[in-house]
Amino acid sequence: MGKQRKFTIEITGMSCDSCAKRIENAIGNTKGVSESIVNFATKKATVTSRAPAEEIYKIIEGLGYGVVKEETPAMSGEEIAQLEWKRFLISAILSVPVFIISMFMIHFKFSDFLQFILTTAVIFWPGIGFFKNALKQVKHWSIGMDSLIALGAGAAYGFSVTTLLGGGSDLYFESASIIITLILLGRFFETKAKGKAGEAIRKLMDLQPKMAKVVRDGTEKEVPVIEVQVGERLVIRPGEKIPVDGIITEGGTFIDESMLTGESMPLNKVEGDKVFGGTVNTTGLIYMIAENIGANTVLAHIAKLVADAQGSRAPVQRLADKVSGVFVQIVISIALLTLGVWILAGYPFNEALISAVAVLVIACPCALGLATPTAVMVGTGRAAEAGILIKDATSLELAHKIDTLVLDKTGTITEGRPRVTDLSNKINGRKVTAEKGDEKKRYLEKDILNIMGSCEQHSEHPIGKAIVNYTEKQGIDLKEVKDFKTITGMGIQAAYNGSTVLIGSERLMIENNIDISDLRQKATEIESKGKTIAFLAVDNKIEAIIGIGDTIRKTSKNAIQKIKDMGIEVVMLTGDNEVIAGAVGKEMGIGTVKANLKPADKCSEIKKIQQSGKIVGMIGDGINDAPALATSDVSFAIGTATEIAMEAANITLVKGDISRAEEALKLSKQTMNIIKQNLFWAFGYNVLAIPIAAVGLLNPMIAAGAMAFSSVSVVTNSLRLRRFKLK
Repeated sequence: MGKQRKFTIEITGMSCDSCAKRIENAIGNTKGVSESIVNFATKKATVTSRAPAEEIYKIIEGLGYGVVKEETPAMSGEEIAQLEWKRFLISAILSVPVFIISMFMIHFKFSDFLQFILTTAVIFWPGIGFFKNALKQVKHWSIGMDSLIALGAGAAYGFSVTTLLGGGSDLYFESASIIITLILLGRFFETKAKGKAGEAIRKLMDLQPKMAKVVRDGTEKEVPVIEVQVGERLVIRPGEKIPVDGIITEGGTFIDESMLTGESMPLNKVEGDKVFGGTVNTTGLIYMIAENIGANTVLAHIAKLVADAQGSRAPVQRLADKVSGVFVQIVISIALLTLGVWILAGYPFNEALISAVAVLVIACPCALGLATPTAVMVGTGRAAEAGILIKDATSLELAHKIDTLVLDKTGTITEGRPRVTDLSNKINGRKVTAEKGDEKKRYLEKDILNIMGSCEQHSEHPIGKAIVNYTEKQGIDLKEVKDFKTITGMGIQAAYNGSTVLIGSERLMIENNIDISDLRQKATEIESKGKTIAFLAVDNKIEAIIGIGDTIRKTSKNAIQKIKDMGIEVVMLTGDNEVIAGAVGKEMGIGTVKANLKPADKCSEIKKIQQSGKIVGMIGDGINDAPALATSDVSFAIGTATEIAMEAANITLVKGDISRAEEALKLSKQTMNIIKQNLFWAFGYNVLAIPIAAVGLLNPMIAAGAMAFSSVSVVTNSLRLRRFKLK
């Protein structure tokens, strides 16, 4: 046994969910396999195993199914649909004359023989696949949907052939041929519909350009994107797609990242900014260095996440799985019972047989198998288009049950980056003078920014960096300073233009005997808003105060209110102090706010809420909130494409906006509504249709049409999620 790994296998020959369950059980019982999920909708098996893939292939093939290996690429959904359409057309052309002769009782010389010839052609040409699969299934003791179709059509055909050879006229060739024809038509529509359900991944992968312009040996060269190497220099012109992830080294532009974030407005990107494969360069010429290529790009990660989610199984599917596992055996038993009861009741064998055939044909485990996975496929795909990445079907199902949503503050409600928000000098912006001998110095706002930015440019503290960023954005040219030093826990000291400068906390000012009374009231006002303050003193005289805060996202307040309107309680847990946390909580309208919490404390608080019977969702940045995210029932990682934490949470909000959480909750609710409708229809269809067929009230041809379109109706209902409105 090797190292445990997770891999996906594409399977051919599955005709219903019973097939999927049979394969899943066989793989699951294999030594070394810890998990096996076979999805009938995607025709794929997701296996976590220590056993080699080749061993799993043999098990699948031993059951009579096929495996698509790397050296033999699978047919696309469109190709399969075209093949199904051709089979249907051939079958329809052959069956229509049989139907007309039979239904309108048209008799002429050799009319019965013509029906025999045409129906035989249907059975052994477009319909032969049903009988081949049925034989494989019987051979491997794994009876599936094809076996029911083969039994139903074969029984009608066999009885008619026997009657014809015996000189009788009571023929049912039209039932055999029309059953095959209608089921082929149903499978064509089903394949087309399932293809639309799986469109999300194809759309994602189509975003990546096939070619890239690489600068090699000083010359621009166009090469296939798969040949791009890490570290290579690329050029992207306006209107072109970015081929791989990387960093801009020259130029500036606006990038359309809507395919990653769902955000329609292009983002301004300059030298040093990250860009991502599949996004669109809208305005300027840029040069970039390739960082992530192939399967390591953000786009590839998103596609894999969506594919994994679509291949997972929702808990609501369990009942349907149990029924599907024994469905075919139950239907065959009911058909045999129907045949026996009708004969014992004194009816002719042909009437008894037709009722039994109707039972075989009307039964449909396919609808049960498609009810949940198609809705999950469409729902997760629709979410991905809006920048909501859902890890698995369980998370999608559970999200709509959340009644308490826990929010981190920093990086979730707020931007997560300290910014200068307030700046005041001693007399509210008028010129201030500071005496130094006979020389007078005037400190305007520009002077203050120059002093603070120049002194803080050597600081590694977040507050220092925020001051420098602010001064640079104001167009201030920073100067070099001397004697810079950090005063631990309090601030910095430096020599600027011959003066001694102190920037830092109130404690730093007090320890240096600096009177701050002129700015004390202003400091109190800023602190009451939950912001951090830093004083500026030049040559032991207080000159200014600066307020630094973590700016609240513009969308946070509205998003939180909408979540509350859904009947969900919102709680904020943060490591910040009580003053800052209280101020933010009050502004956001959050009733329960707990501050000064360590990561372990957040976990404890979430557990307390869960113990009261609540389903808890947690939104954090996906990195420092990892323990709390793991403790919650459904976790949401919030971040931008540059810091996406896909593996840290059940749901990732790529845009970095908690309004996406509200949309995810609504999408979860709508998806569950669709799944419940699908399951109700699938179960109700079989519960009502089989007894009707058994008592002889359903013609086998009508039964075939109803069976064929039951699956189509389930998939079509799921496709309504594609129109679900997201921002």
